[in-house]
Amino acid sequence: MKKVVLLLLIPFLLLASDMQYELKIYSTLLHNFFPTKQIIKVWSDDAKKDKMLSSLPIVKIVKNTKDADILIVEKDKKLPKKKLIFATNYLIFKYYEKNAIGGFYWKKGRPNILFLRNNLSKNHLKLSSKFNEFIEDGL
Repeated sequence: MKKVVLLLLIPFLLLASDMQYELKIYSTLLHNFFPTKQIIKVWSDDAKKDKMLSSLPIVKIVKNTKDADILIVEKDKKLPKKKLIFATNYLIFKYYEKNAIGGFYWKKGRPNILFLRNNLSKNHLKLSSKFNEFIEDGL
């Protein structure tokens, strides 16, 4: 019986581990994008992402894209092009390639982080040197 309970719990523990890993990545990225801000206003089109990000003390979830410092996008294709866009899905990243500063998405069970050099410079963003290996010229 104990083995069965343990086998049922393993996927939840792995999911929690992935979520903690993802949360740490977002925390590091947001601090990097906005080093002087005490509170970062984030808009997302994914309720799970909202819930996860709202657990970060520096994040305030906003309901209107106009109020946001950054848009974290999973699926929405009708967003203002003048805002900072960060994709959480490869296809959305590709769709917003001319505007998105970067993307963080899971592929084959592994996290993928990528930043676009031109879009970072266009938005006057500098990342710490630990992100240099993730900066590319294009997708």
